[in-house]
Order: sequence, then structure tokens, then C-alpha cells
Amino acid sequence: MKKVLKRYDESFSVEVSQSKAKVIEFVSKEKNKKRDFFGFLSSNPVDFNEVTITGENINIDVLPKMLNPYRGMGKIHMSLQSGVSTSETIIKGEIIPYNCLYIFLICIVIGFLVLWTPLVIAMTSGINTFIMLAFAWTIFPLVLHLMPFWNRSRLREYKEFFIAGLIENKKKTIR
Repeated sequence: MKKVLKRYDESFSVEVSQSKAKVIEFVSKEKNKKRDFFGFLSSNPVDFNEVTITGENINIDVLPKMLNPYRGMGKIHMSLQSGVSTSETIIKGEIIPYNCLYIFLICIVIGFLVLWTPLVIAMTSGINTFIMLAFAWTIFPLVLHLMPFWNRSRLREYKEFFIAGLIENKKKTIR
């Protein structure tokens, strides 16, 4: 199943004019910031509680939130590499627009359609029944096929906000 879903992944590469240590320090500092009780109401689009740092890799597991249910779902994996000079970092990453919940949803929908079809045919077998079945077997898989594309576009925006935060941090440290 993962090999089939691999075609939805998207690779990217970004160059940031900060050293790897500064990037890791910024992400760690933002992650360890004490959030107040109403921190979930903040306007910051990046939730650093979702970010994990392992060595020179940054992983972000994005899930919809209560106040932002349309933010996409998936993972963003980034690896930090030294640039041409020591003050540059190349961030190479991959956007994975699905997770185990998506795979579970696929199984539930296919299972529902497989069990529902013989039940409906056993009850009635008119032309309207076959039209309804064809409609269901077309629409549900189509929606499941389009969900990763929508999630990928939302995760692309999330990645851009994350990178913009790194660049904004560079401007703050210069001042």
C-alpha cells in the first residue's frame, strides 16, 4: 500500500542563509517555549509542538486541529545539510500527504462498499439500484484519490510558513 501511495509524495530543497546550528537552535527554542493556557488561539500557523528534531533531521507530523480542521494531514521530513559556506544551510525534504489514518479510511470505505453492494443487490435489483451503486463506487474512490492532493497543497503552505519563520528569525537576529 505504501508503494502505491508513494506517488503522492513531493520532494523539495530550500537554501537558508543561516548555519545548521542556528536553524536547530531556533526550532529547539520555539519548541521549548512555554505556551500559556490560551496558546491554541495564537495566530502562528506553525505549531512547534508537532516538530521533532533528531540530529540533523526535522520531522513535522501535521494533523487537523479543533480550531483549524482544514490544515491538512501528513508528514514533512527535512534534513539539514551544510551549504557552500558555513553560514548557509540546505534543507532537503519530502512532503508525505497521508498517514495511517488515511490508510485506515481507505480500508473502511472499501470494506463498506464491498459489504453494502451485495446487500443492496439482494434487496432490490432495478436500474436505479445499479445507478446508485455505480455512483457510490465512483464518488468514494474519487474523493479518496483527491484527498492526498489537497493535503499536499496544505502541507506545502505549512512548509512555506515554517521556512518563512526561519528567514524571519534571521532578520530578527540581524537587527
